[in-house]
Amino acid sequence: MALAVAACGGSPTSTSTPQPNAAGAPSAASQLWDGLAGAERERVLLEAAKKEGRLSVYSGFNDEPAMAEAFTKKYGIEVDVYNANSETVLQRILQERSAGKTLNDVLIAPSPDINAAQDEGLLGTYESPYRDAISNGGKSEQWTAVRRLAFVAGWNTDNVKTEELPEDYSGFADPVWAGRISLELADFDWYATLFDYYVEAGKSEQEVQEMFQAIAANSNTVKGHTVQGQFLAAGQFDVALSLYTQTVERLEVKGAPVTYGADKGKVVEPVVVRYDAGGLMKTPNNPATATLYLDFQLSEDGFAVDEALGALPPIPQEGERLGDAKIVELDTPAFVERRADLSAQYQELILRAGTQVG
Repeated sequence: MALAVAACGGSPTSTSTPQPNAAGAPSAASQLWDGLAGAERERVLLEAAKKEGRLSVYSGFNDEPAMAEAFTKKYGIEVDVYNANSETVLQRILQERSAGKTLNDVLIAPSPDINAAQDEGLLGTYESPYRDAISNGGKSEQWTAVRRLAFVAGWNTDNVKTEELPEDYSGFADPVWAGRISLELADFDWYATLFDYYVEAGKSEQEVQEMFQAIAANSNTVKGHTVQGQFLAAGQFDVALSLYTQTVERLEVKGAPVTYGADKGKVVEPVVVRYDAGGLMKTPNNPATATLYLDFQLSEDGFAVDEALGALPPIPQEGERLGDAKIVELDTPAFVERRADLSAQYQELILRAGTQVG
């Protein structure tokens, strides 16, 4: 199997069983809506979508059912969601392709995984004014970012004073942090982005390697960001180096003593951003509905769903808590090309770390 993907979701769930389309069958005439924008595009898409009648989405995003429910509420079109980690989702698509079938219309997955799907020839073309508004780092030839995942250093406010925090990640190499920080076992996309950032900032590769080795030596390890956040809140360690913003914010809402500094004017920089992305399948059964669904995710309606879930829309919004923090984006194509080597490098670092917590 050519796709080498990383798990990043929950157990598989599905709202129903979609009907197959023969792999290689031509899509409906997208020229009906190509080149249109605004209300006219929405009208033409919705008219065609209502004739199709339903939609099948395969997603590695845990909260995809909430997005689908909001879409159905607006347009009255049922959405079947198969929800699992991205590895399971992509394996299912490959198995269906081997059987000569396409059972889903839309794929939602972390950008490295959907980029791998693109390289496998699984995706079709999505043209939209909404896509045009996405940054170049948030789109490729056949996929488009639908939300951002921002990796931040979260800390326990009972154990760490704001003034103790370093300005950037290199400060966690200091022995003062020995045993007080944690690394997540699979965050080699975060590691790769930071590594390139420090090299571009003027450090040699050897210096960056030594920096990460010192950070790892100070660290405990945890499997999974949700678990990492829970242990941080419980005081098992003082700082989690690569939590998602929504993980921290959901804990804050529950009254946990955690922050990533947005409310204190001190965010450890840089903040690494990786995208979740969406794409149309190469031979969707319901191309109009699939296109309308991606348009919805990239509109203010979709952004409102993300914000209600504590997630970040794909385009920065006015008043976001991250404010003016320095952002660096994962270079998805370069990451996919180097994925095996980067994973091996990160696992070598993990071996230098302390015991796994939990």
